Amino acid sequence: MPRTFFFRPLMAAGLASALALSAAPAMAAGTGFYVGAGAGETHADGDFDDETSHWKLTGGYHFGWLPLIDLGAEVSYVNTGELDGEVGGRSATLEVESVQAMGLAGLSFGPLGLYAKAGMADWDAERRGRGLGDRSGTDPVYGVGARLGLFGLSGRLEYERIDADEINDLDMLTAGVIYTF
Repeated sequence: MPRTFFFRPLMAAGLASALALSAAPAMAAGTGFYVGAGAGETHADGDFDDETSHWKLTGGYHFGWLPLIDLGAEVSYVNTGELDGEVGGRSATLEVESVQAMGLAGLSFGPLGLYAKAGMADWDAERRGRGLGDRSGTDPVYGVGARLGLFGLSGRLEYERIDADEINDLDMLTAGVIYTF
């Protein structure tokens, strides 16, 4: 194969990347309020060592005070599916709903951003099985993520953990979309 077969696509990709990064302020997620939704998978350890799907609604605000630095605050509602487990030698199920308030801090590389988040989750757990009852609590939640944004619309991939001893820790991997207006 001729060497130009590989060289031309690489040149085109390099040029497109350079143009995208030079136009980063116009393409980045932006400053202001945002709303979004996502879906993913939840994994629990301990008594409910299982995986299930979840969905999430998010709203927040990005502060644009410093270049290259992403700062923000957000509130999310997360609803998990049913986790199966065994408590006291008997079959049981667990469903969790949580409202989370978190601060975000990260780095912005034009349309690409990496961030960490931390805050608190107020959760309600419906535990079904003989001798089990519902539980609720407020515990720390933290995570990391990456975003790719174009013209106010951003795709996100993030990992979060609700650090709740009463229902065991919940690990969540979420893919979502947010719109900044």
